[in-house]
Amino acid sequence: MMNTRHTVARWGMLVALAVVLAFPASAAVVKRPEDGPAPMQEDPESHTTTEPLLEVELDTGSGGTVGDEPSRPPLARLFLGGTTTWRRYCARPGVKSCGEFDRKPEDEQLGDTVDYSSSVPYLGVSAELELLPLARRTSAVRGLGLVLGYRRGYSSTDVTLVGEAGQSVTREVVATDSVLTAQALYRYFFGRGESRQLLGYAGLRAGLLTRSFDVDESAQSPLTGTHRMFPAVGLEVSVPLVRAVRLEGAGQVFIRPEPGKGFDDEGGALDLEVSDYGTSVSSFGWEAELGVAGEVWGPFGYSLRFRLSRYQDTFSGAGTRTGWEAGGVAEETYSSLHWGITASY
Repeated sequence: MMNTRHTVARWGMLVALAVVLAFPASAAVVKRPEDGPAPMQEDPESHTTTEPLLEVELDTGSGGTVGDEPSRPPLARLFLGGTTTWRRYCARPGVKSCGEFDRKPEDEQLGDTVDYSSSVPYLGVSAELELLPLARRTSAVRGLGLVLGYRRGYSSTDVTLVGEAGQSVTREVVATDSVLTAQALYRYFFGRGESRQLLGYAGLRAGLLTRSFDVDESAQSPLTGTHRMFPAVGLEVSVPLVRAVRLEGAGQVFIRPEPGKGFDDEGGALDLEVSDYGTSVSSFGWEAELGVAGEVWGPFGYSLRFRLSRYQDTFSGAGTRTGWEAGGVAEETYSSLHWGITASY
């Protein structure tokens, strides 16, 4: 009987000891969900630690890149909107600037002069398409592209012609202002901001421009139109502040933008743009613009720019107008606002 009791006691002690030894091991393995992620594991052979989870970032397909790399430029951007343009024009004989003629005493201001000012601004439409077909590449060639533009505005204007005797004639004339642009461009892109996801650029553009100011012939206006077709080269820059606000600026120099040049001679009418004032003309021009743009929702955004364009035509030789025996000068200035929406892909 005593042997049986001792045997039962020994087995009870062994079972109790096994339970005590097994409990800490179970507690080390079982982990409640609320305890958080598993700790980092150490490899006893390499003495390095490994992360329990692998984080992966995916490209969303909206033009961005994985990680902290700057966003990629869009393949195409379309601008559609309106334009408001004011135009000034003056022509003076025998001088190098309109101001020089106007400073003369009245008895020395001889010859036909022309003054033009927009009684109301030209209101019209504006469209521009930028193409960067290599934008998805990571090399420097991604900045190569093309820009195509079209603008057309309409307005009624007051034109005043002053004769030698001091008499003046003012007529209201309906006119149109049309601009075509076809230029190649190259842009260097850079990222801004802590994550470099704000994309800016500095670039160069060069190509062909045309500008046509047409006057209604039925009005029998003393003012002839101007038609110009010329090459231009310039710089542009875009600096993002936040996603919805980007400062933009540009400037161009016009190369020999003489009047009387277009896609056709319009029945010889273009020749009058020079022969009225002289036998030959030398011209210079430039353009500057400043504005703001940004993205508002997805691929859609806005753009607002102010643009100033100026031309100066110096004539030599005898013209057909009175007092233009020794040439003279004509100055043409356009001040315009361009606003609208943008869509990028």
